[in-house]
Amino acid sequence: MAKRLRSEDNLDVDLDEKGPHTKPRLGSVPPHAPADLTRILSWNVETPVPFLQLPTRSATGAGSTAGSSPSLLRDLLRRHDYPDFVCLQEVRARHTDKSWISALRLAANYGAHDAGPKYTMYHSLNRSARGQRHFGVVTYVKEPHAVVAVREVDWDAEGRVLILELQTGWALVNVYALNGSEYMWRDPLGRTAPKTRNERKRDFNRLLMEECRAMQQRGLRLVLIGDFNISLTKRDCHPRLRTEYPHGLARQEFKEQFIPGLGVVDVFRDLHPDAKAYSWFAKGKPQGKDCARVDYALVEASLKDNV
Repeated sequence: MAKRLRSEDNLDVDLDEKGPHTKPRLGSVPPHAPADLTRILSWNVETPVPFLQLPTRSATGAGSTAGSSPSLLRDLLRRHDYPDFVCLQEVRARHTDKSWISALRLAANYGAHDAGPKYTMYHSLNRSARGQRHFGVVTYVKEPHAVVAVREVDWDAEGRVLILELQTGWALVNVYALNGSEYMWRDPLGRTAPKTRNERKRDFNRLLMEECRAMQQRGLRLVLIGDFNISLTKRDCHPRLRTEYPHGLARQEFKEQFIPGLGVVDVFRDLHPDAKAYSWFAKGKPQGKDCARVDYALVEASLKDNV
């Protein structure tokens, strides 16, 4: 039987720390979860190379070697008692990278000698033919027959949004939002004029909100999960929250338009109003010296009491 997200059922969301070698920081799931619990795990891997069996085993980005830890993803799923949905961000593949796609598909089922379930993979990947591998999101599903539609969005070609619509009337949106800066952003398909990444970040949030509103108008309830590259309050940053323009403007719009406009709740902060917990840590600095919470599970308010 498929686990169904009904009004009386529960939802568990778990966000993992960034990076391929980190262990969960924002909570763990007890083994043998109740049958009515829909469980979603989200992990910004930064690079999946360590658990990808690629044609070459040379060092590939971030000092990692391809295939050096091939069971890493499968071990994570086992440790979390095989979640129903697993959302990865920053998988750094292009939509033409057949070897990467095959390796990503294999990684969730590596070995499969543990008698655990097999996962089906859906993906949205960068369509740029040039430059380094960046971006990309992947969603693994334990029971694919519960999925009635899988789609990307026509306003993004970088592989930042993947939507799964479920037969029980809700949608899972896997998000890897832009990190704002004054560097230039260029559309991989050349359909949009160049602009700063801060400008594109605000466009991205507005377009994502419109996409989600359209789903709500069709009667779907929303669960958005992933890396939004925004810290909402001072509690979510150390040592400080960047309030200067334009970072403060993108945050203000996200807090005052996006979240209330969709009627979603930051469920971690709702459940832990005073907790200091972070999902991003600056490289090259002692852990805790420069960190932020930028990864969220944004759940429609009607589902909040079920989390």
